[in-house]
Amino acid sequence: MYEQTKRNKAPAWILTQMAIEKGQELAKKYDVREDLVLTSLYLCHIVFDPIWKSDTQKNHPTLSKELALKYLNEWNVAEKDQEIILNSIEAHHNKVPATSKIAEVVKNAECFKFVTVKGSLVWLHELGLRNVPFEEAVSKVIAKMKQKKALLTLPDCIKEADQNCKEIVKLFEDCNYYDI
Repeated sequence: MYEQTKRNKAPAWILTQMAIEKGQELAKKYDVREDLVLTSLYLCHIVFDPIWKSDTQKNHPTLSKELALKYLNEWNVAEKDQEIILNSIEAHHNKVPATSKIAEVVKNAECFKFVTVKGSLVWLHELGLRNVPFEEAVSKVIAKMKQKKALLTLPDCIKEADQNCKEIVKLFEDCNYYDI
């Protein structure tokens, strides 16, 4: 994934690390296979694009799923495990239903990074590196936060996100950078 991130020029590697960390935590909490959660999270963005709302970016769950299948076959991953991983990749944006608790954990871990202060600041920095004007970048951070919060399904993630999102909004309000 790290090599793909460098080739794709996105997503920011620290965001992937944040998703991995949350995935480990949630896998333990929900007693699901951590190896399948982490494999799915690492493969969620093997096809990606830094251009906001490009076709590749919009379709990356399906495109990443298709490329991941090649790797899973090369690695001789069992067919049943492949199905779980591929669904987890494709379902992380809710365009297809999650068919397992593992896929729910992956979706929540993947989305959660954008509903944290740290993740919001990393995303803001990433947008700055892409030469997005500051006010527009802040708007995109807030939009991404709202989008990802709406995709959360695990009660403890929703509860934590509610508090985090208030802090994120307050951060930008207090700095007078964004009129919310």
